[in-house]
Amino acid sequence: MSENPTISEKELLDAIKNLLKKSGHLNKFEAEMRAKVTEVLQERQVLNPGFKSAGIPKPSDEVLLINELVKEYLEWNGYLYTASVMGSEAAMPNCRKTRAELCSEVGVKDDEKSSALPLLSNIIAAYTERIKRKISKIKRDH
Repeated sequence: MSENPTISEKELLDAIKNLLKKSGHLNKFEAEMRAKVTEVLQERQVLNPGFKSAGIPKPSDEVLLINELVKEYLEWNGYLYTASVMGSEAAMPNCRKTRAELCSEVGVKDDEKSSALPLLSNIIAAYTERIKRKISKIKRDH
């Protein structure tokens, strides 16, 4: 006769965890859990005036713009769960700015080539190119 080996609860949980990890679902669940915990904590601060908050000031327009640029970059690179947690943790508004609005705010003209990349990448590329031109000019002048 053959015996059915029994699997311990720990072995079963480890097997399920490994399957979820391989499929990418574990990261998604963890990110959703972090986002939800952050959301609940923020709601608690709003609903309970006696709750001691960290004294986090309302973000400036500049901080909101930077957050939008970083979130666009994360989403473009496929870091959807990270972007989701960031949106929740940074208490970003649900209505997002359009790419045209972001371009207008940072002074970037979007064309066919630049629209293929996130704005943050375009800004850094432009800044890096500007620095290289300045260095070249300094070298030529000396």
